[in-house]
Amino acid sequence: MSTAANPADEALRSATLRAMEALDTRTEPLFDALVRSAAAVTGRPLALIVLADAGRHGLTAHAGASGATSANVLAATALAASAPLEVADARLDPRFADDPLVTGTAAIRFCAVAPIVLGDGMQAGSLWVVDRVPGALDEREREALRQLAGAVGAALDRRESARRGDAAPARGAPSPASTRESERNRRTREALLARTVRLVGVGGWELDLATNAITWSEQTCRIHDVPPGFQPSLEEAVNFYDVAARPAIEEAMRKGVASGEGWDLQLPLITAMGRKIWVRALGVVERDDDGSARRLAGAFQDITLQRRAIAALEASDRRYRKLFQYSPGVICMHDHEGVLLSVNPAAARSLGYSVGEMIGRPLTDFMPPERHTRFADYLLRIMRKDSDAGTLKLLAKDGSEHVWQYHNVLDDDVEGEDPYVLGHALDVTERFRQERQLREWSIHDPLTGCFNRRYLAELAADPTGGWGCIVFDLDHFKHVNDTCGHQRGDEVLVAVATFLRGHVRPQDAVIRLGGDEFLVLLRGADEELTQAVVRRLDADRAAAPIGFTMGATTVAPGASLEAGLGEADRRLYKAREGRPPRAP
Repeated sequence: MSTAANPADEALRSATLRAMEALDTRTEPLFDALVRSAAAVTGRPLALIVLADAGRHGLTAHAGASGATSANVLAATALAASAPLEVADARLDPRFADDPLVTGTAAIRFCAVAPIVLGDGMQAGSLWVVDRVPGALDEREREALRQLAGAVGAALDRRESARRGDAAPARGAPSPASTRESERNRRTREALLARTVRLVGVGGWELDLATNAITWSEQTCRIHDVPPGFQPSLEEAVNFYDVAARPAIEEAMRKGVASGEGWDLQLPLITAMGRKIWVRALGVVERDDDGSARRLAGAFQDITLQRRAIAALEASDRRYRKLFQYSPGVICMHDHEGVLLSVNPAAARSLGYSVGEMIGRPLTDFMPPERHTRFADYLLRIMRKDSDAGTLKLLAKDGSEHVWQYHNVLDDDVEGEDPYVLGHALDVTERFRQERQLREWSIHDPLTGCFNRRYLAELAADPTGGWGCIVFDLDHFKHVNDTCGHQRGDEVLVAVATFLRGHVRPQDAVIRLGGDEFLVLLRGADEELTQAVVRRLDADRAAAPIGFTMGATTVAPGASLEAGLGEADRRLYKAREGRPPRAP
């Protein structure tokens, strides 16, 4: 339940009026209701009716609350009020960047102004809505502001007509033509006012304190689901409010009568048809010359939809904050340079840091140096395409490597603000480790640890690199199995794999083709390097766990690896010719 004025909004109102040096801020219920309606319908903290005073070369500013001071008007204010105007961010608009309303205490960033035009076409002033943050109105809000400005003009015309009517006897009776014209203008203005009331959903009410008689406007009757002209007693009017809300409205009325203080309340209400709604009830106190309260008057608005919208936004914000706080997934925000703006506990916990240790630091602080270039490429992609997905490798506080699988999007929809990236990721380190383990198992021989034929097939599918190929066949291996058993045979195979790995470089591959057949692939090797390895192996035969026969060849870049293996096999068989046959 909110009361008369938000302190921040009141500070904005006071600062704006001081900066505008308003001549007069008399409290008038009709104008107060209109400015409050303008603020409500546009969702801005402050609305003002600024009326030019030709006699005093100043203005009257009705701000919907009491307590403003009087002085002179700024030239820039008069200029801004002379035509329809909407300024999304006054600090970025060269016309207003140096205006005291912008640079001073008021610190206005956004303003929208609709001219107030009288029936004779003369501009009497303007209706303002302002805010301390940049923004823009949608078309419905612009139309509502124009209609409300028209309603102010209609009210001014009616007041002027009443004033001229009081003085008519001294000037003589008006002509029939002027009377008909005035009547047409009056009806036009009343119709405009009625449309405006329906558009913004604001009704009026009055309470005569002498008789306790209450008068409701048609719109107020609509809000209460009662027929037009319904006149409730004071008790009936209060009883429309929810039981829990009645003390608040009763106290506001008592306080108003005693001190003259107005109110602005948002309260739950139950209509005559049983609908549960929320209303905004505004009230002011009118006093007699002796200072005693004579009448209470104000405005009434159904704000159920606004309350639901606000409640939905608040619920959405709560859900997001809970999701952010408790989600086991990684949620973070970073700017266009990769500096972390926010990070949820799960992300910090994943890397062994506290949230405070991560915020404000670039993500590259948590990456291996060799990944920095890739991260710069990622920033360029997401700024260009608005989204990006992939994996990031990060270093935890203990030095361990973690893998995040991410899908990030760029948010650059807020005008005047730097873009930032919303990041969502999963710590897939364990999955990545398991997938890598499965990959290793799929391309390695479980007995010897050598690569297997699956790996060979993958290499053969990419003919871009050159290879030195050496194939091996173990001598008399079947005899070892038959006489010493398969366990000893397995030991020999493991020892052969170790022997071969000791004669090649880390980038080369030792492959077990099956049984007692092995293959050494020398990456990028020419004929000279290949033969050098063959000579070393031949010289170390005595250190080998079993005798072997070799066949070697080279495969040029782009040539078929499979064809090269066939040639190495032919050379192996040729080398075996003339040797004693294997034991049966």
